[in-house]
Amino acid sequence: MLLILAASAMAAAAQGADTSSVWNRVPGGSGTGCAHDSNYAFFVHPGDPRRLVIYLNGGGACWNNLNCDLHGRGTFRDVIDTTQLPDQKSGIFDFANPRNPARDFTIIFIPYCTGDVFLGARTVSYSSTDTTGAKHPFDIRHRGRANAEQAVAWVYARYPAPQLVFVTGSSAGAIPSPLYASLVAQHYPHARVVQLGDGAGGYRAAAIPGILAMWGATTALRQDAAFRGVDSATLTFETLYEVAGRTNPQVTFAQYNSSEDNVQLSFLAMLGVHDVRFADLLAANFADIRRINPVLRTYTAPGPMHTILRRPEFYSLTVEGVAIRDWVADLLGGKRVADVGESLLAPPK
Repeated sequence: MLLILAASAMAAAAQGADTSSVWNRVPGGSGTGCAHDSNYAFFVHPGDPRRLVIYLNGGGACWNNLNCDLHGRGTFRDVIDTTQLPDQKSGIFDFANPRNPARDFTIIFIPYCTGDVFLGARTVSYSSTDTTGAKHPFDIRHRGRANAEQAVAWVYARYPAPQLVFVTGSSAGAIPSPLYASLVAQHYPHARVVQLGDGAGGYRAAAIPGILAMWGATTALRQDAAFRGVDSATLTFETLYEVAGRTNPQVTFAQYNSSEDNVQLSFLAMLGVHDVRFADLLAANFADIRRINPVLRTYTAPGPMHTILRRPEFYSLTVEGVAIRDWVADLLGGKRVADVGESLLAPPK
């Protein structure tokens, strides 16, 4: 499956066909891999070398014997299957749509297959239990940070002077996007960097700091001078926005969420958070971030839909008279945008 996109690219080029949907496969290289093996690759859609998209894909997460066991109730992708390929011609990946604000950009699509929201840096041992009660140990390579860093390093080596870099991701890929936006901004001090987290803003659970430590994410983060003093007991996904904003105030930080996101609610239940109003969690997380990073911009839509950037609704969704497509285009264009959907976050009367 991984070779299909590259093969189609060569065939199209040989026939002189339109290559607007062509993706080139790039092997991940040393140190990269998926949960159970070292087979990894990312994909590049060639375009304007001065304008880049670094897109971190989603695909669940896992942190215990149950949800890491793909023979039982596993809740993440452990291979680069069809959901981890960028050939879905929808949302910002619909290059035939003239309204696509990223249509002419060079896009780097980073697949996700380690269950650790691109932050993990260690292998963790788990065990499953069969019908007889016998335990069967298995390992998960929670080493997603190496995958993302290798792809970003490839970008650095080939695009020395971009003017605009859009660092974004959906679902699990949205969570680390402020970290990678910060790293990109430090490498490209003369570029304008825009970050957008798509569909991951409501995770507010006491279990998160322990999970980050277990994945090795806390130790890895502390190797960066900006994160050296973070408290492992209070490290959350919001901390990434707080530290990134304090370190790189020139970066535009933003989030898209739905006020009743059913996927985020299902993962919150696995984290032990039940019977909550999801909009309240969003509001609390935004408030935490804005105490340190007041320039965070947010677009909140009604309903349970999860993520927007890879969906056809990217071109139809409008909230409070503002189309999400136009809001993202304005972010990329350097225009000032307002927070949308704030009324959805207000406490019910």
